[in-house]
Amino acid sequence: MGAVSTVDPSVLMDTIVLLITFSAGALAIHHKDRLRHLLPRREQNGSVLTDRTLGLARLTLPDGWRQAQDLNECAGIEAIHPPLGRHVIIISDAVEDFAPEVTMLDHSANTRKELTSSIQVIGCSGPERRQVGGYESVQYEIEGYYHQTRVKYLHTTIAGKRAFHQVLAWSTISRYDRSAFDTLLSGFDELPEPSSAPRALADPGPLHVEPLSKYLVH
Repeated sequence: MGAVSTVDPSVLMDTIVLLITFSAGALAIHHKDRLRHLLPRREQNGSVLTDRTLGLARLTLPDGWRQAQDLNECAGIEAIHPPLGRHVIIISDAVEDFAPEVTMLDHSANTRKELTSSIQVIGCSGPERRQVGGYESVQYEIEGYYHQTRVKYLHTTIAGKRAFHQVLAWSTISRYDRSAFDTLLSGFDELPEPSSAPRALADPGPLHVEPLSKYLVH
């Protein structure tokens, strides 16, 4: 009868621990891979929002802000800062849609009238002039009640080359921060007009002239 080999208990325990460690590590990697497929991919340029409707404006968002939806059906750009409950929309109107005499102040007055018709206004300050994205702009701060909630808006009208841009930022009164909204505005750009260079036409080949009809009347 051959000799029965024995295994050192300490070696056996180390082997079991090593196997458990490998198994746990492999299981963690497996679940991590599965979770990675379930998570939505973040766009590389997720902090830059572009007006995809008319292609007139772009907004680079500061930290904490992200794209929003359904804030306003006319807005080309919508964003929200969820932890602080701050919002912003940009509505761009092509200059060519207005009479030549319409000014930035006219556009501001018209859009502010639309805003104040839907809230109970309790205060308004402005106008203030500043540059936004390299363009002249005018700003008003408007405070009021909307559905019994006290809110404050920063209403900015930018006179771009291609459009009048209405930038409306707001929050409840306790979370309103003018400096934060001004920082947000520093990320505004008007998009350049698409290149209108004529496309090269294919060579039509030798010109073929049809003979004049005998019925042609001069």
